[in-house]
Amino acid sequence: MSKAPAMPMYWDAYLADTTHLTTEEHGAYMLLLAAMWRRNAWVPDNDKDNARILGLTAQKWRKIKARLMETVSGFRIEDGKITQEKLQKTWENTQEKIEKNRSNGAKGGRPKSINNNGLAKANGSVSVNPNESIPEPEPEPYKKKEPKGSLQKNGTRLSEDWFLPVEWGEWALSEGWSRDAIRTEADKFKDYWIAKSGKDATKVSWQATWRNWMRNSKTPKGGRENGNGKRSIAERLEARFSEMDGGTGGDPSEPLFQADDERGFGGSSDVGLDQGVVRLFAGGNQRCL
Repeated sequence: MSKAPAMPMYWDAYLADTTHLTTEEHGAYMLLLAAMWRRNAWVPDNDKDNARILGLTAQKWRKIKARLMETVSGFRIEDGKITQEKLQKTWENTQEKIEKNRSNGAKGGRPKSINNNGLAKANGSVSVNPNESIPEPEPEPYKKKEPKGSLQKNGTRLSEDWFLPVEWGEWALSEGWSRDAIRTEADKFKDYWIAKSGKDATKVSWQATWRNWMRNSKTPKGGRENGNGKRSIAERLEARFSEMDGGTGGDPSEPLFQADDERGFGGSSDVGLDQGVVRLFAGGNQRCL
């Protein structure tokens, strides 16, 4: 088998030298070039053997050989060998590359280069300049600085001994809730979040959680929740007594209790509620039901 199994083919140069050949001459010439490549770029000048290789008679081969000698550039016979100049140079260059690759492979696959003369040799020998074989440290990868305040904060649970801070209560007052409503909601808030489990039980800002709790509360602003959006009985009593104590009078005919008909209960045996009102006397500062 040839030492160079892959034969480069320069078709432009080949066609430029062989356009005058017949198809039979082309075929003979191509087969001859292939035979040369497999035999180190030449074949013996033996008409009988070459005719057998090309599939021709000896007489026919001698005629084609004479035509190739006269018309094809680089085709020659020397020292009993037939060769082709371009093919021979290509074969020699290929063999040189093969030898270089084989030599580099024996050294660990590192080709000789000006840029790595100072590196340690691949066969394990000690470098003449050991310090030069130490690679320089790679620069640290660039890390984008996070802006201040962007660091993620960890949430905390509500403390078991939590009580409503004054500041939080004053905020709720400023939003319109009564003190009693705020106290009630604070108790609900504490019981709910202490009993809560899982990741949702931790919060980054409990003050913000309190504000959202109040905003989502069903307790109407201005008083306790009584289901119909009106003031509770206690608040109406307190307001009436304040008016009387201050001498402002107020409207004594405003009912403190709704009649059963208004509640939708369909009547009651309670005389006071059937009448629909419990009034305060208008005269003086006397409180009476």
